[in-house]
Amino acid sequence: APTAGTFMHYILEHVVRDIRDVGGFCRVTDEDCTALTEKYVEKYITNVLGSFKDKSSRFRYLFNRLRRDTAFIVLDTVRELRRSDFVPLDFELEFSDRGKLPPHALSDGEVRLKVKGFVDRLDGWEKDGKLYLRVVDYKTGKKSFSLSDVWYGMNMQMLIYLFTLAEHGSALYGREIVPAGVLYAPAREEILPASRYDSEGELASMRAKKHRRSGLVLDDADVLEAMERGADKQYLPVGGARDRGESAAAMERFTALQEHIDRLLLGIAASVRGGDIDAVPYYKNKTENACRFCDYQAACNFSEKDGDRRRYLKKLRTEDAWNKIEGRDGHERSGD
Repeated sequence: APTAGTFMHYILEHVVRDIRDVGGFCRVTDEDCTALTEKYVEKYITNVLGSFKDKSSRFRYLFNRLRRDTAFIVLDTVRELRRSDFVPLDFELEFSDRGKLPPHALSDGEVRLKVKGFVDRLDGWEKDGKLYLRVVDYKTGKKSFSLSDVWYGMNMQMLIYLFTLAEHGSALYGREIVPAGVLYAPAREEILPASRYDSEGELASMRAKKHRRSGLVLDDADVLEAMERGADKQYLPVGGARDRGESAAAMERFTALQEHIDRLLLGIAASVRGGDIDAVPYYKNKTENACRFCDYQAACNFSEKDGDRRRYLKKLRTEDAWNKIEGRDGHERSGD
């Protein structure tokens, strides 16, 4: 899985950058995109994989299967950008002491914290002298944006990057920055739950639903139209009235979200600094829990029989999560 993710990020970064640099996504054909994809696949095989030297037959088989999906994934990304006035500005944008942008820095007088990382792709659109930015994260696994997760302190990275850009992006791009949203973009071909009798049209419809983006965008008609032109939003997660309520938010809510995340980060840092290392991993179900990918499993010896406990997280409806984040349900806004 890590190899597949690295490969897809490499292909998407280089192909999308090349198309942008030669004049834009409306100026290249699907055939051009496919040829460019094959060019970078071959480069990756030669320069990164050493032309498959010392690779097993299983590795070659799995890589070639992934390679067949790559052209469709790239075309899907290019077709989305053809419908958008947002243009890719940066790829693998680094937030760190040595990167283009400083890390997200926080302090409450006692605890100082720096959050570092990389943005897969940053898109921008200019209006009235302001630069609207959206953070795009390529996902080769099954992952979608959940405000419930953000309330509990998980999957906050894209929002942290967006708010850091809002604070420091003016120095880099020479414009006043407006945070426009965050999107997970699928970078994998989905297996469709189809029968052998389904038509090509039915398969295309199923595939389009699988490749709709997931995330949170600014609830502004001009911004949404710039992200994807036309009333029929094929890629944005705002296809209908209900979807828009789930995946779009006013600027006031973005501000409340930033304040919530900053409080969470400072709280986590204070907890670690205070020596809080109790084994209370979050748990949703057998496939979504903190223990599955924990680096400290060998030393943890987690045991409910010996008094350790799981922290069960209840899935919140979007509006309930907003109520908690905005402090409108009697809870402290710093989280649970």
